[in-house]
Amino acid sequence: MSSPSSNLLTLHANCLPVGTVIADFEIIGLIGEGGFGIVYLARDLTLDRVVALKEFMPAAFAGRLDGVRVGVRAANHLDTYQAGLRSFINEARMLAKFAHPALVEVYRFWEDNGTAYMVMRFYQGETLRQQLSRADKTFDEHSIAQIMAPIFDALAMLHREQVYHRDIAPDNIMLSDGRPVLLDFGSARRIIGDATQALTTVLKPGYAPVEQYVDDGTMKQGPWTDVYALGGVLYHLATGKAPLQAVSRLLSDPLPTVNEATNNAFSPMFSDAVAKAMAVRVEDRLCNVKDLSDMLGWNTAQVARVVTLPSASLIRAAPSTAAAVELSAAGEKPVYPPEARSASRPVWIAITATGVLATALVGYLMLAPSRSTTTAEPQTGTAAAAGTAVPVSAPVSDNLASTEVVGRSTSTAVGIVNLNIRPWGTVVIDGVTRGISNASQLRQIELSAGTHTIEIAKPDAAPVKQTIEVGAAPLSITHNFK
Repeated sequence: MSSPSSNLLTLHANCLPVGTVIADFEIIGLIGEGGFGIVYLARDLTLDRVVALKEFMPAAFAGRLDGVRVGVRAANHLDTYQAGLRSFINEARMLAKFAHPALVEVYRFWEDNGTAYMVMRFYQGETLRQQLSRADKTFDEHSIAQIMAPIFDALAMLHREQVYHRDIAPDNIMLSDGRPVLLDFGSARRIIGDATQALTTVLKPGYAPVEQYVDDGTMKQGPWTDVYALGGVLYHLATGKAPLQAVSRLLSDPLPTVNEATNNAFSPMFSDAVAKAMAVRVEDRLCNVKDLSDMLGWNTAQVARVVTLPSASLIRAAPSTAAAVELSAAGEKPVYPPEARSASRPVWIAITATGVLATALVGYLMLAPSRSTTTAEPQTGTAAAAGTAVPVSAPVSDNLASTEVVGRSTSTAVGIVNLNIRPWGTVVIDGVTRGISNASQLRQIELSAGTHTIEIAKPDAAPVKQTIEVGAAPLSITHNFK
């Protein structure tokens, strides 16, 4: 997100003025304004933090009624407006359901003033499109892997739940502190575009496959739709040029391969994988993100999401999971290498790098006092002492592979915390969301010895927070939400 501006009223007629308070959020600047929404810089008055506040505002046929409330300008647009509003709300709910470092983190959403609002983490940085616009900026195969591997992992997680982005393009991928984040799903834009037959407002030419141009239901969309867009982004990063739009490639395909366009600057494996991802005909295209990762040579057990853990360790995913990340003991940022890792690395913790449900973050800012109790007490059970399952991320479904400790650092003291959360709750440790804990997942976690803050949250109950002292003796955290 670019630097916000505070001069809202003068330059942007639809924007709310600085100082406006919506629920518990005071507007302090403008991040961006598009045809279907406005994103403000805002201050969370409850938690005293800066956030991004997105307001649904389809400017083509809606406006301010009394300075704050939003409504359509003509009655014949009401159905389209309401359809777009529902889509905006569904997108917020969907984003709040998933937790991944490469996905926008949604704190809260609600309806009011005839419209809807979504409060998100404020990401500051540059989009890939902004970086690509600089003549001196180039990307090699290694840097592309670093940027795109977490995006692949996030999409694989979404696809497992049959959620498709359908709007992947360089302007929807941001590098925030060097870490990639996949932005706007554009759900409301698609709904409104479909209703108004304005396909040019919906599609991203060059990144949208041919099936997105067909709106009669005869061409099915799925993971392969996002694969095409991923191929388009890889192509643009590699060649510095946006690919031709799919409809212009239907009869004869003038699009050169990556290596044809770059004089063989990339490996044949990379060039072939991008071409296969961007096949115009669905039946010729790679059908899912894993197939694309495999063809690129990005081992899904090595090319991974960006996470930060309190203990110094090297982490890898179990073979059946989506991805992994390697961290040095000094806490350096991970590298996403196409090359193989040495099997003699000293410390590994297996984790399931699947989608983490984060619905407990939604709306808990205004909840009633807790109606239940939490206890933390030493536990002497042999299972905890033996270091069995230590999931860092919670699996989406029960049939995913279980996690196991396959090694432990000898240089950093660690302890085990067992979790007994009923029926479920989101576990946040030292400000980092670790996942959903319930009867079947995230039952145990390994932390570095010392003081930690643990928070357990659920949307329909007040969050509970306490400080724990992790040592040699395992701890047990028990909480029952009523």
